[in-house]
Amino acid sequence: MKTQKDDRRSRRTRQLIGAALVELMLEKQFESITVQDILDRADVGRSTFYAHYTDKESLLISQIEHVIHELETYTAEAGGAQHGLLPSLALFRHVKGHRRLMQAFVWGRGAEILTQGFQSQISKVIEDNIRSNIRAETAFPVPLAVVANFAASTFLLLLRWWYDEEMRHTPEQMDEMFKTLVMPGIHGLIG
Repeated sequence: MKTQKDDRRSRRTRQLIGAALVELMLEKQFESITVQDILDRADVGRSTFYAHYTDKESLLISQIEHVIHELETYTAEAGGAQHGLLPSLALFRHVKGHRRLMQAFVWGRGAEILTQGFQSQISKVIEDNIRSNIRAETAFPVPLAVVANFAASTFLLLLRWWYDEEMRHTPEQMDEMFKTLVMPGIHGLIG
């Protein structure tokens, strides 16, 4: 019983520390955030922080892994209900619904780690969806992995642009832009 209580307390402490980092990243660049800033915001002691993380970079990576896992889960669930290239509209809606959290990771040091992990996941979904919608013997003039990465990087480019534009466009408009940019090329490759 004690370990379950400790696990719950540990999980709650990690959530407090993680939330403190996200709040601080919305206010200033990651590089200027100190461990003391995080401790003050989370209202935890230094030994508590170091019981869970080796430094602020390990905390950042942990938070990014959490965001990537959430997006992977959402993509897998939304992708299973769709037969197209990517559940892009659902993803744009999800990102807009979690704007503050995502905003913390779109700029600064966390952006590259998050982008790589998410691009990998999106590419896999796209590649799987293309394979399931074509005949097995279909030959491509460009490797399918390249096509999937092209579409995934276009999606992420649009996502970044959307943030830069303060999300003035609706998820539906962003989805239309995504499809306008990638679908002609995809259709040209698969016939």
